[in-house]
Amino acid sequence: MSAGDQARRDWTLPPGKGIVRGMDLSYLDRNDPDERHFLILAEHPELIEAIEKDADEIVLEGVVMSPRLHITMHEVVANQLWDNDPPQAWETAVRLRELGYRRHEILHMLGSVLAEEIWNMTTGRQVFDRARFVEALAALPESWERERPSRRATSRRPGRKSQALRRGKRRK
Repeated sequence: MSAGDQARRDWTLPPGKGIVRGMDLSYLDRNDPDERHFLILAEHPELIEAIEKDADEIVLEGVVMSPRLHITMHEVVANQLWDNDPPQAWETAVRLRELGYRRHEILHMLGSVLAEEIWNMTTGRQVFDRARFVEALAALPESWERERPSRRATSRRPGRKSQALRRGKRRK
């Protein structure tokens, strides 16, 4: 494996550290998609209990969401990046990282493009179109930022810095 492939995989899913629900994450094999699931789940401690209780929906920061679907979308994006298929997903992640977006937000941005494609396919509106998918990746972060106010308006916590202030202080 090339150094570039290793760096992509390390960014996509850093090696596990710590213990979650009695499982030592350092023993998990990131090359195994089933074990990647647990590493992704460990990055979302706020969802673990809801998934264990088989909750279909929860309210998190004022937003109704499906914890299982959230983790599944993370897994699909992680698998795309892990396998570098399509390579434009990784190129987009690098570009967004260079713009100062944080890893988790980048994964959500990539997931939003994927979710749109899945929605179109499952509602019978369109078939998967790789060119359209790649074009949507290229539209990031602008397409994400245009949707952000409506997506985040109800999830803003009291005392949290404004979106404009947060944008100026993004970390890599």
